[in-house]
Amino acid sequence: MCGGVVKNFISIAFSAIVMVVLVLVPGSVAFASLTPTFNQTINAGSLTASINQSGDTTPVSNPTVSFPAQNYSFSCSTSTAALGDSNDLINVTNLASGINTWNIALAATGGTSATWTGTVHSTDTYAYNNTAGSGCTYGDLTVNPSVGTITMDCNSSCSANNSTVSLGASAPFNGTTTPSVTLMSDTAGTAWEGYVTGINLSQTIPALTPSDSYTLPMTITLSHT
Repeated sequence: MCGGVVKNFISIAFSAIVMVVLVLVPGSVAFASLTPTFNQTINAGSLTASINQSGDTTPVSNPTVSFPAQNYSFSCSTSTAALGDSNDLINVTNLASGINTWNIALAATGGTSATWTGTVHSTDTYAYNNTAGSGCTYGDLTVNPSVGTITMDCNSSCSANNSTVSLGASAPFNGTTTPSVTLMSDTAGTAWEGYVTGINLSQTIPALTPSDSYTLPMTITLSHT
């Protein structure tokens, strides 16, 4: 009889402990954090230049500029062409931080010692950077970016920055004095994207330059401060 009372007491006491535990455990959840932190990363952009196809998204794998054929002649001649057209857009995109100014410039890939060189006879050459005799003595190439057209390509978010982007001035290549010609530049370095087309090229060709197909590899360089 006494043992039964003890058992009942223990059972009641154990049930009371379980009830206390069951009551206390749900109460502890009220102290969990209800203030989540959201995280978002914006990756840094870059400053790039490229020659793109129409649509300004796909780079041109092998851009070329073809000057019209000239005749073998006793006289100096001038051949003109354009750098940048609807299928060769000279693009600059600036999404980089810490850029103060940038510019793109044109120069001969082989430097100031480079020449127009015949593909049939490599000994057939004439200059691209010698102003002697107004270019007629050895040959000279004048680049005139000022007649080109700048097209902004970055919607209204950068339209206010368009006023600081400008075309370079017309200039002849001239030995080490003018080894490169600026095509386009920006004095502010703010976020911008666009392209230039219609840069005039004018090459003087000396009299009696041998008949051949000539090439002159060129490089457009992007620099910034």
